[in-house]
Amino acid sequence: MGIQGATGVREADLPWVDIGVRPGYNQRYQGFFDKQRGISARVGSLYAEPIYHSPRHRHTFQQVRYVLSGQMKYGTEIYGVGDCLYIPEGAYYGPIKPVDSGEQLHFADIQFEGPSGIPYPEPEEVVDAQRKMAQEGVFEDGVYTFPNGRKRDAYEAILEVITGRKIEYPTPRMNSYTVLRSSGIPWHPHSGLEGVQSKDLAYFFDTGPNLKMARIEKGRALPGATPVGHRAVFLIEGDLSFNGAAYDSLSYFMLPSGEAHGPLEASSDATLLMVGWSSQGERLPLDLF
Repeated sequence: MGIQGATGVREADLPWVDIGVRPGYNQRYQGFFDKQRGISARVGSLYAEPIYHSPRHRHTFQQVRYVLSGQMKYGTEIYGVGDCLYIPEGAYYGPIKPVDSGEQLHFADIQFEGPSGIPYPEPEEVVDAQRKMAQEGVFEDGVYTFPNGRKRDAYEAILEVITGRKIEYPTPRMNSYTVLRSSGIPWHPHSGLEGVQSKDLAYFFDTGPNLKMARIEKGRALPGATPVGHRAVFLIEGDLSFNGAAYDSLSYFMLPSGEAHGPLEASSDATLLMVGWSSQGERLPLDLF
C-alpha cells in the first residue's frame, strides 16, 4: 500500500493469507511500500500448525521475529515467549519446526529491505507467482519441484520468477541469526516520560535495525515525534489510541522517517515492540522514543 504519513492497522481487520510456500501456517500481514520514502516492508504475524516446517534457507532481506505464544525449534535450539530473533539478509537459518508445548506457535514478524538495498518483494507479487507456479509444479515441505523434476527452495524459486533472473544474495554481515531473550532484559523507567518504561534489546549497524520495547501505563503516552529512520511498532499487549482511532493487541504501526506523527496513548497498560531502521542512509539514533 502507498503510505500517507504515519498509519496503524488492527490485525483483526486483516484477511488470513496462506501463500503455500511453507506447509502448515497461516498469517495476517500488511505490506508497506513507498519507493519515494524508501520503505519496503511486510508487517504481521504467523500462526503455525504442528505440521509447519521450513527447511534451512536464507533471504535477500532481513527479518525480526518475536514469539508471542508456543515454542519453535531452529535447528537444535528451542525458543519461546518473549524471545526476539534478528535474521540478517544473506544469512542461513533453520530448519524450523514448532514444538509441542500445548500452545500454538504464534510470532510477530517483520520482513524488510536490508542494508544492501535489495528491494523486498511485495506480498501480492509473491502470492500471484506461487499460484501460477502451483499449476505447473509442486510445493511441498518448503521446496518447489519444477515440471522437469528439478528442486529448489520454494521462496528462491518464487523470487526468481518475480524478478526474471537468478538470485544474487548479499554478503551477510553476520554469520547467523541472533536471539535476544527479552524476558532476561530488565525494564528501566524512562528518564523523561512519566509512566513509561523501556528495554534496549539490540542495535545493529548504522542503518539498524534498532530493537526496543516500551511499556506504557494506562493514561500515559509516547509523545508525537518526527522520526529519523523508519519505525515499525507492534502493539503486543494492551490498548492504544493513535490518530483518533482505537487499537488493541495485536496491532501494527508504520511511522515513516521525517514525517511528524501524533502520540501513542495507552487506553490500558500497553507493551510495544519497536523496530527502527533506515534504507536511505540515515544513521539511526540510539533512542527511538
